[in-house]
Amino acid sequence: MLRRCNIENCAIPVWYQHFRPITFETLFVHLTPDFLTYLQADKVVLPASLLPPQPPKQQTESDSEEEEDDEEWDEAPTEAQPNFPDLEELVRQAIDRLGGEVFIKLNWSAPKDANWMLHDGILCCRCPLDVILLLKGSEFVQHDLHQAFIECSDGQYEVPRGGFTLALRRWENLTPSGEFRLFVRNNSLLAVCQRHHRQYLPSVVQDRVNILNDMQQFFFNYLQGRFPDPDYVVDVYRAAPHRVILVDFNPFSRVTDPLLFTWSELNTLAPDAAPSLKVVEDEGLKGHPYSENRVPQEVVNVGNQQEINDFVRLFNNGRFTQQGDTDDEDL
Repeated sequence: MLRRCNIENCAIPVWYQHFRPITFETLFVHLTPDFLTYLQADKVVLPASLLPPQPPKQQTESDSEEEEDDEEWDEAPTEAQPNFPDLEELVRQAIDRLGGEVFIKLNWSAPKDANWMLHDGILCCRCPLDVILLLKGSEFVQHDLHQAFIECSDGQYEVPRGGFTLALRRWENLTPSGEFRLFVRNNSLLAVCQRHHRQYLPSVVQDRVNILNDMQQFFFNYLQGRFPDPDYVVDVYRAAPHRVILVDFNPFSRVTDPLLFTWSELNTLAPDAAPSLKVVEDEGLKGHPYSENRVPQEVVNVGNQQEINDFVRLFNNGRFTQQGDTDDEDL
């Protein structure tokens, strides 16, 4: 039975200090009520301080026709642009301290579904604008803000203990073959699973015995009996043989993706048995994990600052055409 404390314990501001030596360096920025209101607003209105001034355009006859069309679209009053100078400066300082590139997340979720908001499609943030674009474009972030406790048996509330926090983590280029998920029940390691469960990775299949040994040693040396709950799920990264890094904690519950397992299967595994490892065994075609997060055709074509500004205007006026044929893996 999932309780609120189980969710709270998996929030990175709660567990980070205790496990700091075995995870990626992370800095935190507390999110103010006005910024949270901005994140929850439907429209994309970017802070003016993060956008360079638009260069003047050469007026042409076709531009005049487009401006007439724009006037028809822009019937609603222009919204005031938000202003978060203190937050922007704290984020900028944190990025600088962490080497100039960071991976971000809120208390629980990273905006992995919003990688299309950045031009290179990679979740590497180099400036406050990158951070805000990912946060605004992510349904996962909205889940943190509204539904983090929705499955809890002891009541629901939206604001976690200590409020909402932005975590900025030092950027590391993680290879899919090093990412794994561990399932723990009664402080015993039940099972290990390849994190990218839709991808065939020959090196993982070939090295599965050593991988499982490394996962067991990491669990016994650093995790067993040290997390507040006896049941939990943990994501780790095997950077090299005998070198495993903690990535994140998740509740041992159906709100967490069991990947190649099922929750019925996990709940029947005996805690005192040897842990099992599941990996993708063949090259069968599998869908992209975020294929439901379709992107508009205009987003694929964004290539410079002016196009970003045009994209924001189109978004706010509901003028997108639906992307139909683009391969999600390339976004």
